[in-house]
Amino acid sequence: MQRREITMKLVMNMVRKPFKQGDVIFETTERSDELYLIHTGSVEIRSHEGLVLATLNQGELFGEMASIMGERERTATAVAGANTVIDVIDATTMQRKFGEADPVLRALIRNLTFRVADANRMNEERWQQLNIYRSLTPEEIERP
Repeated sequence: MQRREITMKLVMNMVRKPFKQGDVIFETTERSDELYLIHTGSVEIRSHEGLVLATLNQGELFGEMASIMGERERTATAVAGANTVIDVIDATTMQRKFGEADPVLRALIRNLTFRVADANRMNEERWQQLNIYRSLTPEEIERP
């Protein structure tokens, strides 16, 4: 049994890391070399401007979007929402597993990933527009 666990660690190339609440796990524009599986705790995914796009919990995976989309840089920032333990998986392992997947599933995952990225961009744009309107006085708002 112990030998099987060691083999699994080698195949997955996974390292467990603790993060304190508020620690930045990665930021936008950083290289996308790893993806993450939440062992315990929670993680907030934030847009460029700080909008919380998602709060993820135990058992959820994040950090995969840039890799799947073929980008080299992160598209969001990840921050520990609580004291959190994360399994860090190297991108090569994910790329290998993704490449071994059924072509229909690969296409489905890519399509869903691009849709989530588009939705995240739209949410951030709307959030920025709302912040602009909040900063205006009633006199500054153009009336039709």
